[in-house]
Parts: sequence; C-alpha cells; structure tokens
Amino acid sequence: MYSFRKIDRLKSKKSFQAVYNQGHSYVDGMSVFYVTRDQDENVRLGLAVGKKLGCAVVRNHLKRMMREVFRKHKNELKNGSNIVWVARRKLVQADLEAFERTFLRLAKKAALLQESGAGE
Repeated sequence: MYSFRKIDRLKSKKSFQAVYNQGHSYVDGMSVFYVTRDQDENVRLGLAVGKKLGCAVVRNHLKRMMREVFRKHKNELKNGSNIVWVARRKLVQADLEAFERTFLRLAKKAALLQESGAGE
C-alpha cells in the first residue's frame, strides 16, 4: 500500500550534511533523529548506520527495518520534513516493534506527527 520511493530518500552527502548542520537533533537510547523543515511536499528520509554496529549483513538488515517502519508511518508525518535517522548499538538487538516505538517516540519529540482528529 505505502511505498518508499526515490523522492522519499535523502541520498547525497550534501543533503545529509545540510540536515546535520542546519537541523535539530532528537536523541533516544536506540537512535537519533536529525530534522530540518522545508517547503517540499514530501517527507524525506536518510539512514545512517555506522560500521561499528556490525558487518554489512547486520547494517543492511537494520536499514531494511528502518525503511519498513518509515514506509508504514510516512502518512502520519507532517509534510516538508527531512529526517536523518542514525542507528545506535541497541537497535541491532531490537525487533520490528522496538523500531516502531523508537521511530514514533522520536517523531513525537520532533513534533513531526500530524494532529489526529480524535482527542488522544
């Protein structure tokens, strides 16, 4: 139903550096969000998984899980955001539910979630 298209990705080093330098960081025990706002209609995501977290198989698994969580919750985020999601060591041992909790917790901290009509 939802997809992770090319226009939803931050890929170039220049765009990552712009988010790192001009964005705000939101920290959690499992990961970090760097967020900037722009006038674009898309929410764009960049993933950063360092070599200290494991071999290529482990890093690629982490990125697949991160992309899946973003793909599922992309429609709940406010438009015009650029996010760089940096994984930390605790995320290596986590299951998909932990990825989702972490993503939603950081998105809430960063005020990226759209206001829902039902009073929570």
